[in-house]
Amino acid sequence: MRLTPLITVVGFASQALAAKSIAAQAQAYLDKLVPVTQDVLFNMVTGEAAGADPGVVCAVIPDPEHPDFSLFWVRDAALVYDVWLNELVSLNDVSLRTLMDDVTLALVRTQQVTSLTRDVFNGGLEEPVFYLNLTYITDLAYRPGAPCADNPPFRANILIKYAEWLITQNNGSWVADNLWPAINLDLQWISNHWNESSWDLWWPPVWGGSYWTSSLQYRALRQGSRLGRAIGRHANVAGYDSRASMVLDYMQTFWNEEEGFMTETTVTDPTATYGRTGVGAAPITVSIYNFDIELGCDAATFQPCSDRALSSLKVVGDRFKANFPISKDIPDHKPGFYGFFIEDKFIGGQPQFFSTFNQAEQLYDALATWEKLGGLEITDVSLKFFRQFDPKVKTGKYAKSSGIYRRLTNAIREWADEVLVLLSKHTPDDFILTESIEKNVGGPYGPRGMIRSLAAAMSAADTHNGMIPPSWSGPRNAGNKYANTPDSQVPLGF
Repeated sequence: MRLTPLITVVGFASQALAAKSIAAQAQAYLDKLVPVTQDVLFNMVTGEAAGADPGVVCAVIPDPEHPDFSLFWVRDAALVYDVWLNELVSLNDVSLRTLMDDVTLALVRTQQVTSLTRDVFNGGLEEPVFYLNLTYITDLAYRPGAPCADNPPFRANILIKYAEWLITQNNGSWVADNLWPAINLDLQWISNHWNESSWDLWWPPVWGGSYWTSSLQYRALRQGSRLGRAIGRHANVAGYDSRASMVLDYMQTFWNEEEGFMTETTVTDPTATYGRTGVGAAPITVSIYNFDIELGCDAATFQPCSDRALSSLKVVGDRFKANFPISKDIPDHKPGFYGFFIEDKFIGGQPQFFSTFNQAEQLYDALATWEKLGGLEITDVSLKFFRQFDPKVKTGKYAKSSGIYRRLTNAIREWADEVLVLLSKHTPDDFILTESIEKNVGGPYGPRGMIRSLAAAMSAADTHNGMIPPSWSGPRNAGNKYANTPDSQVPLGF
């Protein structure tokens, strides 16, 4: 979404934690951050509390002085919805059921709004932003980068995840009769338009291919096909798996083999207007959003522990560390801040709470997967990542009973915890996260209650505490009605 600078927030949480271990400091930070973040999400930015329709989440704590912030961006809200769904499904927090019913209705309503992107039959599904009462926006300054091709798959993914949970609650008929038509509306659009250029997700947006968008499209088609078969809509989904495989093949073209990172966009000429090198944080968000522990360390789907995702985390992290003045004193063996993308100039191009939390979450997800697999593998691609923790480590497979595995995973967990400690030093005193961190001297910067920051904090906290999101690719159990064969997954032996 587009944002313009608000007031820089001064004063931040720098309480004395130094006497505690890194793990204890990280836990102490989360113990204070999580309750405040939950309060903001439930009582300041959502539904009636924000002056919004039920299920609608405002992008920031509503501010009448900045109406261009106080809007419903589907992308940002979906990040919040995904956190709530993980807590509903994986943590069995059934108190979220009523709220998710409201969310479902709000998302379905967005499909039917005729906007400047046109109507439901002619591109309206890609309208990314609405007023808080879900009416369309006419002010072009409020809707930059519209239409957005990530809108249909992100909406579909949220609805699909909720639909699959509803089936487990004996609501399969309701899903088939009432929710599936809305889901399939987005899936049909994706299937027919997946290979078209679109606006990127960051500001200023660039027109081209987007790794973020393609990854959402792949997941929507794959999981949507699984759902359709489960409710008997076989004819509807007949071509979705083959189309998903095409999208997955396209996703591999974003890999920069020479430098070892996943590029964000096909627009990689930094000399062009709004041009970019392709170095940015969106693929890291892909890694954690599409995390599926059943896929192991699959590189094609960019799983958190895959050699490509780990290499990309290292390469992109180094580029951001060199980019921000605040990082100049951070040594190589310590984590730094992540931003949106290297050429970002929006609000001065600051480090982001959102993408920096994502860094920690990817590592927590990777650790959980290695534990389940019984070991980890170091390849030529991921070697640079692991040598941050052991300069002499070599390629190979290491069982979790080995000393090398224990040393590496202990160091990686401490790194992830250090990310949280780093962010704690720049968090506002009231623990209401802003969008950014000031890049020169540190401290919170930008709009208060930015929901993408809040969602990233909650998601990182949940994974820090061991939460595993539900599988979207399907477990490898032929007796399960959701069984689905992923395009590429080679099980490892340790």
